[in-house]
Amino acid sequence: GQSDNRTMQPTQAKSPKKGTKGSGKPQVRRRLSVMPGSISVESEAKLDGIAIGEDEAKATEMATGAFAKGGVVKEFTSLSRVGYVPFNNRKVNQDRYTEHPMFAGEKTKSLFGVFDGHGVHGHDVSQFLITHLPTLIAKGKNLEKHPHAQITRSFLAANAKLDKSGIDTTCSGTTAVVCYINGTRIYTCNSGDSRAIVATLQDGKIIAKGLSIDQKPELESERKRILENNGRVQACQDLDGNPVGPMRVWLKHQDIPGLAMTRSFGDKLAASVGVTCKPEILEYDLKEGVDQFLVLGSDGIWEFISNQEAADIVAAESTAKAAAKALVEEATARWKKEEEVIDDITATIVYLKGSKYPAMSK
Repeated sequence: GQSDNRTMQPTQAKSPKKGTKGSGKPQVRRRLSVMPGSISVESEAKLDGIAIGEDEAKATEMATGAFAKGGVVKEFTSLSRVGYVPFNNRKVNQDRYTEHPMFAGEKTKSLFGVFDGHGVHGHDVSQFLITHLPTLIAKGKNLEKHPHAQITRSFLAANAKLDKSGIDTTCSGTTAVVCYINGTRIYTCNSGDSRAIVATLQDGKIIAKGLSIDQKPELESERKRILENNGRVQACQDLDGNPVGPMRVWLKHQDIPGLAMTRSFGDKLAASVGVTCKPEILEYDLKEGVDQFLVLGSDGIWEFISNQEAADIVAAESTAKAAAKALVEEATARWKKEEEVIDDITATIVYLKGSKYPAMSK
């Protein structure tokens, strides 16, 4: 949500202050820890083959039992706060969220999404996506039988529609993290560095599990795709040639666009060197009484807050609104401490049926 953070020229980068994330060892986002039996990661080959039939073949046994009946969502809330850039009083919030507790006209289906726009027209792009992407997914004829293929097609169709919308996406785009829930199964569909987690209760303790993987140029599989498409991956440099900040995507012989993620909607320039909107789709099966709530957030949340910290902050609050406020305020405080700018910050919290949280609803 911060136009100057995502598209920095290498020459403009300045050395970070002591104690900021740019100093010391480079900040590399955590990989998802895949819990045995809980998340099936689609192979690259499967993701690339989006023809029906190459999709997952396992039986859909999800909408069965009392837990799934009438949907697994108990309560939800979202909060989005505009960031801060010095000398820019007119900065707009480029984050968007979408909430569909009853999705595609069915009580057993829900969809929640967070979109983090970037570049000059980032807010137009994220707004376009919340307007069109849920509809495209809901209308998909094969959503029930072939969710991976259908959702992937919907992402690509939304991007094609965006291309014809008149919005200038040369150097503007948006991330998307979407949780589509069917019965007790969550499909987390991710393009970019927004993130979703689930908080589970284990031996009376809240344990956070990642539902998505941040798609950054640091990831070997993502970097490989950029290089194969004639792109270049490197950090910005200070005047002495030292790397500053995260790895970014550039054209091979020009210092543009400097995108700090490897998947997004829009971003035509970056798309010419392998940045794609194609989502990575990970599955997770919810268990009643074990899985407590979901948190979806733009990277304004996750830049300085770990998955576990986010789950603990939410669990400590007695109402949904208080939980969202506490999480967004903690993220804001950490940005203030670490940086001169504050990114746009957005969080969606979805409490699940049978959850002990928020405390007031016990």
